[in-house]
Amino acid sequence: MNIFDDGAKAVPSHYRRSGVYHWSPSKINMPFWYMVAEYGFRKRQLWQAKRASQDGDAEAEYRIAHYEKGGSIKMECGTQVGIAAFSVLNGTSLTEANRHALSQLHEHRPAGWNEPDQEFTSHFLENEGEIVTDTIEHTVDALREAFAGANQVDVEDQIALELPGIDVPVDGYVDGRGGGVIAELKTRWDQRDKRTASGFKSNSVPKNPMPDHVLQLALYQRHYGGVAKLIYANRLNYRVFEIAQEQLDEAVAIAHAICRKRQRVLERTDGELAALVDVLEPDWGNFRLSDWSPDLRLELKQVFANE
Repeated sequence: MNIFDDGAKAVPSHYRRSGVYHWSPSKINMPFWYMVAEYGFRKRQLWQAKRASQDGDAEAEYRIAHYEKGGSIKMECGTQVGIAAFSVLNGTSLTEANRHALSQLHEHRPAGWNEPDQEFTSHFLENEGEIVTDTIEHTVDALREAFAGANQVDVEDQIALELPGIDVPVDGYVDGRGGGVIAELKTRWDQRDKRTASGFKSNSVPKNPMPDHVLQLALYQRHYGGVAKLIYANRLNYRVFEIAQEQLDEAVAIAHAICRKRQRVLERTDGELAALVDVLEPDWGNFRLSDWSPDLRLELKQVFANE
């Protein structure tokens, strides 16, 4: 089953045509124009190419490669650190968790055009992946503090949250839940800096919770209840924040307002890509486009120009 068939009968046409079958914290937090670019354009084209390939179209593989968006090493590092740290919290040895994480990360292959990802990959995996293993160690310490007293912590529990007046649910996966606590983990990775000898500098853990992350956690806490904690970790240290209920409620209200406003736009345009790009203004310097190939970014510009 592909993403454009999943739940199609229950989803209004203005959502189906936009390629959005549910909301998620990431969709809510991303700019609306980018959500349209990602779900109304790129993923739809990718799915159509994959379907054509299954139907025997010999040229479809080229289109698949064109519309595929490879993951970045930073994203993969965050994923593997989370898997490793939660597995240690639940009984796996730190040595085994580190070994598995690094084995997965060594499979990452940066795109030939993506010089930053090439540099980050070399940097994170040098010295036997010390940056990654140090981050795992600090993340484990953070999780032990956040879930102190919990006998077992469940990982990647799914939610399907209904918001009043919103035609599709908010779906997502809670990083960890146990002992009356739900928590989201955010890893922080070195940044490039030409002023340093190595060409990189440490990305510090924030002194205060970041609003996008609070919004994500708030939606999960609205579904499950409990004490909500936001965890940041890097190769040097970590910080755990307990988010007040008032702040969580405010964040849910913001998320609800965003969904309601965007739903109205989808209703007015019936989710048609050509109509949506007429009313949305892209930011071509947005970091979210850094893992789109130059050819794909050029095509996206043509789409927004209605060429």
